[in-house]
Amino acid sequence: MSKKKSLIHKTVSRVAVGTTIGAVLAAGAAAYFFTQTKSGKQAAKQIKTSAIGLSREISKRVQSAKKISQSKYNDIVEEVVDEYAVQKKVGKHTVVALKRDLKTHWRDVKRELKKK
Repeated sequence: MSKKKSLIHKTVSRVAVGTTIGAVLAAGAAAYFFTQTKSGKQAAKQIKTSAIGLSREISKRVQSAKKISQSKYNDIVEEVVDEYAVQKKVGKHTVVALKRDLKTHWRDVKRELKKK
């Protein structure tokens, strides 16, 4: 495969994985928003606004990993969310919700990676 096609293929794959993660996060945040208390609603709003940045960073790290497994994916999620929590001073409940939600979508990410 030529370098140009390879680069285009990598870019499309990254966008697909990032879009999948972002969509899943947004859906999870919306569900969380409508089912929780006032503090839960605030956490859901925070999760929703952070979904894009988190999905981009997770996507980058997934794509740069030589081999990706569910365990490796979970490690990436842990690292990215922990870094985000420190930078943004996110509450413990939000961090737990983000990690739990992202980890449950391994199958979606795996499916997108197989497409490439």
